[in-house]
Amino acid sequence: MLTLRFTSIALGLCLALAGTARAGSVTVAFAEPPARFSDAGDSFAEEKHNLQSLARHLEALGATLPAEQSLKIELIDVDLAGEMRFTRLSPGRMLRILRGGTDVPRVTLRYTLESNGRVLSSAEETVADLDYAHRGAGVHADSSLYFEKRMLTQWFRSRFASPGRP
Repeated sequence: MLTLRFTSIALGLCLALAGTARAGSVTVAFAEPPARFSDAGDSFAEEKHNLQSLARHLEALGATLPAEQSLKIELIDVDLAGEMRFTRLSPGRMLRILRGGTDVPRVTLRYTLESNGRVLSSAEETVADLDYAHRGAGVHADSSLYFEKRMLTQWFRSRFASPGRP
């Protein structure tokens, strides 16, 4: 009975590791020299946190790439959804207001997709979600950078999804 349990655990670990070994990779860098982003946050600390959060999100999407593929993304500009406005409720404090007009989330990036060292595609694009405020928000709408992450996920899937992969 004990041998069966250890065998099951070992088999489960092998399957889990095999699943991760088959995933491609995404690396994210930021434009050099340090870019002056349009609107990546209200402060240096918030900007740094937001950029790291977007980078982690893009890197996680690499799990959907085939094992032999690697994607290098350079973030050139980030303009978060909404705009910062002073509020009467808390004088001196700014809040991000989402109106759904010209305040759309927008990311300008440069990417190179490689497979076994060979370049498959390379481009510079501006990704924007012009209809972000009118789409269903979903259950995670209160999460950090929800609109930007949803937009980047849709862009990633439209560019790099393989048949039979999510």
